[in-house]
Amino acid sequence: MVLQQAPQLETERLILKQFTLEDFPALQACWTDPEMVKINGGEVPTGEAVWARLLRYIGHWQALGYGYWAVFEKATNLYIGAFGFQDAHRNIEPALPYPEAGWTLIAQSRGKGYANEALEAILHWADTSLSSPLCCIIATDNQRSSYLAERFNFQFDSDVYYHGKEIRLFIRPFPSNPRQSMS
Repeated sequence: MVLQQAPQLETERLILKQFTLEDFPALQACWTDPEMVKINGGEVPTGEAVWARLLRYIGHWQALGYGYWAVFEKATNLYIGAFGFQDAHRNIEPALPYPEAGWTLIAQSRGKGYANEALEAILHWADTSLSSPLCCIIATDNQRSSYLAERFNFQFDSDVYYHGKEIRLFIRPFPSNPRQSMS
């Protein structure tokens, strides 16, 4: 069995690469940042939960052939976030119909256009490597993420409930010409 790794992607200012165990401190700092905690339901994740997330990020590539990339600023090699795809088997009704896109940025990296740059890179990869539409879920009050999703052709589908909270489900159709979808 050949274990698949995340392909390294590069943009003008970013490097997106396979998560490694050494990324745990940066991932934990990201997920326990007060602004991130607020966006994600108000509960500070334990080190155990962040460790499980890291292993999930790594394991998705090996099990499903897609997953999350660790995103670093080229100029500083600073970890700035995670972008990618997953099948988390979330307890959502109805079940999510396609690979779920997701993204996080550390607070000090917001407002620099990095989210646009990283999302464009992973969607280009998906358009040429996956063969299905994509979906994402976004908290109702997370306007930044909703705007970003809509900018990249994710279209509001419905409100769904997850962990007792209403969230928005967006669907991005598979492009009719994947090679030209991000032009």
